[in-house]
Amino acid sequence: MTCTESEKIQTKRFEMSYKRGQLPALIDIEKIIYGSDYGANSWTTRLEAEETCRSLGLRYGDRLLDIGSGTGWPGLYIAKRSGCEVILIDLPRSALEVAVDRSISDQLDQRVWACVGDAASLPFKKGMFDAINHSDILCCLSRKYDTLLACREVLRPEGRMAFSVVALSPNLSIEGTARAIANGPEFVETAVGYIELLEQTGWKILEYRDVTQECAKLCQQLAQIDQAKREELIQAIGEDGYEERQTDWQSRLDAIEEGLLQREYFLVTPLR
Repeated sequence: MTCTESEKIQTKRFEMSYKRGQLPALIDIEKIIYGSDYGANSWTTRLEAEETCRSLGLRYGDRLLDIGSGTGWPGLYIAKRSGCEVILIDLPRSALEVAVDRSISDQLDQRVWACVGDAASLPFKKGMFDAINHSDILCCLSRKYDTLLACREVLRPEGRMAFSVVALSPNLSIEGTARAIANGPEFVETAVGYIELLEQTGWKILEYRDVTQECAKLCQQLAQIDQAKREELIQAIGEDGYEERQTDWQSRLDAIEEGLLQREYFLVTPLR
């Protein structure tokens, strides 16, 4: 597994984010806004996780691959709801350790495995999985094309993959593109849109939804609840941590409202 220096730095940053997400103050906010308590590090709410579970058609005994699973959201929840088996894969080992502990406390450990690995070079056999999920991960990866090819390789021919992604809005000016990149995830820029990228990597789109406004609503809600819990948050993560969260929510919201960024949801299957 070979990572660039920027990817290594990003992994360290995610590791810190996952660790912070386990703090009681942040778990309380997650429960209120997302409806989950795993230490969510994406924009996936409980409602979206349930919709994904239904869309993937998972049943008892099916095998799900959850990529970029962090501390277990939403992979563990989907496994709990559907009865499927799940393999969690991510780079920060410490986050996966939290997920494994959660699987034990939820009595899911007989159906859950964790793997430290790279999404662009998945260490699994061809056609091993019935379904794949990744939540707001592709926008954080530089090797998007390789990741989509790797996913297609390990998914069975009739399997399904669901994913959400933050993307640049189409037809931006040079200035707009620069501002969108500055306010989006680290590797948000793509040479082509995700619809074309999926076609290039051998996927058929079964369902597409623009969920940008849902993301904007989450940004607003997170900013507001942080302000309401300001003192509690400052005690937990410090004043710099609090200000960083407020800046993140507001910059993402501003970029969405200015039409610079969008969030997309896809359900796809391999082309035959």
